[in-house]
Amino acid sequence: MGSLAGLDWRFERATPEQIGLYLPTTRAFSYATTVAVRFRRNGDTAWSQAHPLLRIRPDYSIAGPVPVVDAFAGSIFDLLPATAYNIELTVSEPGQPAQVASQSFSTRALPASPGSANKTATPANVAAQLAALNPGDVLQLAEGQYNNLNLFLSRAGTVASPIVIRGASQAGVVIRDNDTCLQIRNASHVVVENLTLQGSGVNSGTAASSRGVLFHDGNAGQTNVTFRNLVIAGVDMGIVAYDTINGALVYHCRLTGNNPWTQAEIETNATWNDDGIRLPGEGNCAWNNTLEGFGDCFAVTAGVLSAAVHYWRNLVRMTGDDAFEADYGTRNLSFYDNHVSNCGTLMSVDPVYGGPLYCFRNVAINTMRGPYKLNNTNSGFMIYNNTVVRTEGRTNWGWVQNNDGVLRSYSYRNNIVVYRGTSGQTLAFEAEGNSPIDFTHNAWYPNGQVWWTTSGASYGSISQAIAGAGQAATSPLFGSSTRRHQFDVLTTSDPFAPSVTLGPSHLTRVAAAQVPALAAGAAMRNAGVAIANITDGFSGAAPDMGAIIGGRPAVSYGAP
Repeated sequence: MGSLAGLDWRFERATPEQIGLYLPTTRAFSYATTVAVRFRRNGDTAWSQAHPLLRIRPDYSIAGPVPVVDAFAGSIFDLLPATAYNIELTVSEPGQPAQVASQSFSTRALPASPGSANKTATPANVAAQLAALNPGDVLQLAEGQYNNLNLFLSRAGTVASPIVIRGASQAGVVIRDNDTCLQIRNASHVVVENLTLQGSGVNSGTAASSRGVLFHDGNAGQTNVTFRNLVIAGVDMGIVAYDTINGALVYHCRLTGNNPWTQAEIETNATWNDDGIRLPGEGNCAWNNTLEGFGDCFAVTAGVLSAAVHYWRNLVRMTGDDAFEADYGTRNLSFYDNHVSNCGTLMSVDPVYGGPLYCFRNVAINTMRGPYKLNNTNSGFMIYNNTVVRTEGRTNWGWVQNNDGVLRSYSYRNNIVVYRGTSGQTLAFEAEGNSPIDFTHNAWYPNGQVWWTTSGASYGSISQAIAGAGQAATSPLFGSSTRRHQFDVLTTSDPFAPSVTLGPSHLTRVAAAQVPALAAGAAMRNAGVAIANITDGFSGAAPDMGAIIGGRPAVSYGAP
């Protein structure tokens, strides 16, 4: 019941609200083979449809930290923590009878709230107390200033008995260090909560010398370290790892970096080393956090297999480079339901090693360079139902994708790009490849030029691109259209209610958390395409384009 001939069914490391599937092939399959996914909670009778699995194509990927192999993979979203689900897969292979199999898998439980503290610490003895922790200990730090103590943690709990380190109050316990406030060495199964980490408060440029939490790369493999209800302020980097960590959780935290939104910072490389939350490895997650003042707010890193890494429901007030730098990610990565204001780009993919990578239901207002940066040879990314509103930036186009590598096997559907710049130029997509792809059901402003320089026809307007005269055919990935821009719509400069306010250029920092809900009569209403596990719950005959989908519950962004 749980096996499929020719496929090695594996689950990714458990995460709280997602289930990741990875099925390397053990024999040859036609590229026309598909794998459909259904899921339900154990004990329920009704099934829900998930997004179909992606076929990972090694021939479309460059070499990564581990070999990219022929496989099917995908993630299921919007699940409940600590819940068992039944997953059903249907393999449809041309010329063969369908294979159907199911398995059960549980999402990860969040660390329980600890009981009363059995140990306490003050600034005078905190280093000794950290060095003496044992599984099950709850260490409470008394209120006070813990200044320049070079604190590190090298003690481990267990799955059943984690170590908890907490402050007596979030504002009253302040660990202050101009270098690293807390280093995680040979420590696993630990919870750090309810305190403040205070860095230098001075922007160190590309040195990125002030850090809130640093995972020591000499002890790679730290497992199940959780940070919650923290304030991290005045740092160049928030919570970062340079090597593999597994099962790290960051939630309900507020992180403030040292970078301002100025031309000297954001139009140079000054912020590029300043990561807010960087969690490479497997099963790492960050959600419902509020960040500002970093370079890349969320990231993984080079040279490390990163799978089942998810960032969702975060609020980004300002970040100088990418909201999500997915560069060097491997598979089953996601960035969704986030709200971003004032950034370089919403997402960078430079590259991802085969995917899948999901970017969906995000809001990005005031992007400096453009919506997305799909540099390098790439495949396996799905960009769905995002809303990007921008003004005059660095490119004089709504979106420019340079020819920095062949792009294939991707899906771009139900997205909105509103560009209020003066050039009147909308889309220049100059990368080679662009088949198989889905590039349909998207909304654009203005009605400006569209270039498919190396892979298809170019047009003087979006309207002409939608009509599609002379456009080269493409093979669909998950959809059915063989023509780019089919079912796209033209919108206006402000199709939102309430209006979205921007400055005269990207240099004017906009107010955070403007929610671009569609106004009555907007062309994007009920103009999208239904995408399983992305647009579920939509109202009307078809889902709305963009991040705010009528019928779906509102998202609570950021730290509570």
